[in-house]
Parts: sequence; C-alpha cells; structure tokens
Amino acid sequence: MTRLPVLAVLAVALAACAPAPSGPAKTIALSECRLPGIETTVLCGRHEVFEDRAAKSGRKIALRIAVLPARRRAGDPDPVVVLAGGPGQGAVALAPHVRRLFDRLANTRDIVLVDQRGTGESGALKCDDGRAAGAEALFEGGVPETLVRDCLSKLDADPRHYATPSATADLDEVLTGLGYRQVNLWGGSYGTRAALDFIRRHPARVRSAVLDGVAPPDMKLPLSFVQDGEAALSRLFDACEAQAPCREAYPALRETVSGLRASLARKPVAATLRDPVTGEAFDVRVTENVLLTGLFRPLYSPVLASLVPHAISRAKSGDFGPLLAPNFEMVQDVGGNLAVGMHLSVLCAEDIPRVGADDLARAARGFFGRVLVDDFLKACALWPRASLPADYAEPVKADVPVLVLSGGIDPATPPRHGEAILAGLPRARHLVAPQLAHGVSAQGCAPRLIERFVKAASADGLDGQCLERLPRPLFVLPAGAKP
Repeated sequence: MTRLPVLAVLAVALAACAPAPSGPAKTIALSECRLPGIETTVLCGRHEVFEDRAAKSGRKIALRIAVLPARRRAGDPDPVVVLAGGPGQGAVALAPHVRRLFDRLANTRDIVLVDQRGTGESGALKCDDGRAAGAEALFEGGVPETLVRDCLSKLDADPRHYATPSATADLDEVLTGLGYRQVNLWGGSYGTRAALDFIRRHPARVRSAVLDGVAPPDMKLPLSFVQDGEAALSRLFDACEAQAPCREAYPALRETVSGLRASLARKPVAATLRDPVTGEAFDVRVTENVLLTGLFRPLYSPVLASLVPHAISRAKSGDFGPLLAPNFEMVQDVGGNLAVGMHLSVLCAEDIPRVGADDLARAARGFFGRVLVDDFLKACALWPRASLPADYAEPVKADVPVLVLSGGIDPATPPRHGEAILAGLPRARHLVAPQLAHGVSAQGCAPRLIERFVKAASADGLDGQCLERLPRPLFVLPAGAKP
C-alpha cells in the first residue's frame, strides 16, 4: 500500500500560517526552513510526545512538522493535512508532490505535513534496506525473519507504541498546537486508515476528508492482496485479449504464466540483473515466489502494468530482466521513504492478528497463494504488538463530508474497499476511475475534483465522469509489431 508522486512552486506568505482568531492558541513554534524540491522557504518545527502516551512518562519522540503556508495572507483557516501511506512512509518527504497536487488550494490554505511517529524524521523505525538479506529478498515480497530479528536487536524504541491510534492522538495534539480548529484531511492508501481513525476519534475537527485508495480498519493486510491482486491481473489479461495487437503479440498469456510458474516450481533459474541507478550487476535466483511478486508489484502502476505482457513473453524465452528490473526500481524508490519497523508495527497489531486458518486456506487456493502473506506471519510472530481500542476495527460512523477515490484496476485498495466504508458515512461520495490503479488524486481531472470538493466541503454536484474517461496505457509491443 505504498507509492504516488508530483511537484510545484510560488512565493510564500509566512504570515498566512497564523491561526484564525477563533482557533486554539498556537503553542508550537515554527521557523523558516528549506525542503528538497520546494524552491521557496516553508515553516518547520518539532513537537515532543511521549512514546507511551498512556503512561505519560519515559521515552519521547520529536515529531517533525512542515507547513507550506498559504500564498495569500488572508486565507482560509482550515488547512489541508496530508496523511502518508505505507504504512511507514514519512509525510514531509512528499512536500514537492503535494505542493503540485494542491496547487490551487494552496493559494488560500496551509498544507500541513507531520511525519507520523516511527516514520521520516519522527524517530523512524528503520530496519535494513533488504540488501543484507540478499538481492532475492527484494523480489520475494516479504520481510525475512533474519532482518526482523536484527532490527529488533538494534531498535531504540518500543514497537508496541506505534500503531495508528497513537498517531491519531499525536496528530490531534499537533494540530491544536499549530492553532487549527478544523482541518481538511487527505490520505492515500494506509493514510486513508489513519484519516478514518482520526474521523472516528475527532469528527468535529474534520471539515472534509479525501480518501484515495481506501484501506479500512477491518482490512487484513497483506491477505487482501491475494484476492485484489488476482482480480487486477485478470483484468490486465482481459484488456490485452480485447486489443488485437496485444492479443496477437502475446497469445494465451494465462497459459504462458501457468507454464512458467510450474516450471519454476520444479526448478528455479538464475538471472542477472542490473541496478537501474548504479548499473551494478547482481544475481537473482528466480523461484515461483519471485515470479509471483514480480507480477504483482507492477500492477500498482498502469504504465508499468502495460509492460507485463511483454515481460511475460521475455520470461518465457528465459529473459527475466523486463519482469524483475521494474520491481527492483520500485522497491528502491519506496524503500528510501519507508520505515520497515513502522510497517510491521501497524500490520502486526492491526491486520495479522485477524488472519485465521480459513483465510489462509482460501488464500492458498488463489493465484498468488500465500506468497504475499507467509513472511508477514513469521515476522509478526516475533514483532511486539500494540493493544488496540475495542472499537478499532468497527466501521467508522460520522457525519463528515468525504470524497472517496478508487482505481478500478488497483491491486491493493480497489473500489470494493471504498464501497465498504460508505454505510457509516452518509455524506460520502465514491468516485471510481475504472482504468487507474493505486493512486487517483494526481491523475487527469482528479486534482480539480479535489479542489472543488474541499472548497465546498461537499461532494454534491461533483461530476466524476471525467475519471471514467481516463484510458489504460497502451500495452508495449515487441519491436516491429503492428500497432
């Protein structure tokens, strides 16, 4: 449940960050700073919270805060608050991307980014980047047990205090300290779960919320990837079959993949890949599991997914580079802003405990089987687990304006999860982009729809048909093939 980017600039009015007269007194001091990818100065600060919020004693975490002030001095008092994905992604690193995404809203509204506890520069629960466990671990899709043990032995933190409810309490405290009474939430992927928890605990503070790629609190990650990933891959095969050039260039894709899978299950093969950044060569033992995760990850991006039929064809010929190289680049890009320990703290407390024997039996019968699940079961057997509020996984109910966005071919947070939360949110509207995958907000007309929604704090009259017209990218064909 990770990924999505973009970028922009313009002069900043620092005084625009001042709270509205009716807001709470501002107690968190901010000062001018620079952020990578932002040409103008912004405002940064720190706010300390107890790691153990219940005990109110012991170790503290200095939460990193960045505010991109509204360009106009007399702006709106309610900022846009960005909740990052992952779980484990730092929000502040997304500043250049959200600056462009919310370019027009930023004329009159501050944009607030807080690195959630355990991410970014807020005491990140970082583990190894995966290389120490071997290049193959980058493609297997899980978290090796050796990495988990090593991480726990070096971690200067208690992972039991890094689940979503603690972060919700942190954010409420930070927003009060910054002088904001009401806010507009934007969450992507896991950030939607954080937003839903905030809405549950503090509905009066939420003027509006945009949820892009919903990961509801009752979701069972990564178990749900088995069903949702298979559905996305099946749609990809159907789309190729429906286009004559793709169908003729890559006939019988399903049968080809089944044959590859059976062959690798009997006898893995060796492949040599190159780091797309450094050019360094490294070897990978291509197993059935490596093939499956190699097929799953590109489904997050329609552009990368358009390469999959060609990659399958090349793999059939013994060349696994086109299939695995994009995976390597995705893992490296995400890994730079993803705290693995924080990822485990959330999944091991909020998702894995609810995965039962029946769930695993159903997963084993799916195309991806248990390859996306088993390593997390092993990791979470070792990882210390937070206690959650009794109502944590219950449906969120609140009279708050909510815009839900879903990509119809998303392998991680498809429309069925967005649809599931609507019953408890009577003022919610669900818009689906049928040919988009993980992350709708930055695509096509979506930024303008978000702008209209936030300005009105209402989805009434919002026309989402423009999302339905966004096309899936054309499939990549072999050299010389007739388009």
